[in-house]
Amino acid sequence: MSVNVSLTQFTTFSTKINTGAKIAYVRKDIKNATDYHPAFDYWKALRDEIKRIHEHGLPIENLRYLVDLNQVDEKKLVNYRQAINTYIRFVNKHNVEYFQVGKSFWSLRGELHINTSPELGLIVDGQKYYVKNYYKKRNAVNKIDKRNIKSTLTLMQLSEKDFTADQSAKYAVLNFQNGKLIESGPIVSEDVLELETDAEFLLHIWNQV
Repeated sequence: MSVNVSLTQFTTFSTKINTGAKIAYVRKDIKNATDYHPAFDYWKALRDEIKRIHEHGLPIENLRYLVDLNQVDEKKLVNYRQAINTYIRFVNKHNVEYFQVGKSFWSLRGELHINTSPELGLIVDGQKYYVKNYYKKRNAVNKIDKRNIKSTLTLMQLSEKDFTADQSAKYAVLNFQNGKLIESGPIVSEDVLELETDAEFLLHIWNQV
C-alpha cells in the first residue's frame, strides 16, 4: 500500500523543527487525517480565486472580494485577509505574469507517493517560476526558510511531470508568512540525500505510529 501525501503535507513535515513535532504531525495530520473533502480544505477558496484572477487577467486587488463580500467562513476572515494582503503586496511589488502548468508527482520506491504539482506558473521580473504557495500561519514548531524548504524545492525539481518544463525556469515556494519567494538553485548530491532522508523518515514514522 502506497502512502499518499500532498506537497503541503510534505513541506509542513520537513520544516518541523524537532522529531517530536514530526511524529505528532504524521500521526494526526497525515496517517489519521480525515479523507479529503473540498468543504474542509481551509485555503481552497483562496487558491482557486488566485488562479482564476490570474487566468482571466483581472486586477489582483479583486482578491479582497473574498472577504469583503463574505464569501468565506467568518472564522477564516482574519487569516484570509492577512494572506490576501500578503499576495497583493507580492504581486504589486513585482512585474508578475501568469502561465499555466501541468501536474507532477514524486515516488519513493512506490511506497511513498507525493503530489508535487506546482500551484501556479509565474514570471516574476522576467524569471519563470513553478510556484508552490505555502499558506500556513507562523507557529512555534515550523520554520520556513531557505535551508528548511530545500527538500521541497528538490522534490519539485526531480518530480515526474506531464508537461515539458522550461529548463531556464526555477522552482519556488511563496511563503505567505512574510511574502518572500524562496527559489531553487542547481541540485547537488546533498540536496538529493536530504530529500530522500526526509522522505524515508516520514515513511518510517508512518509505519510506526
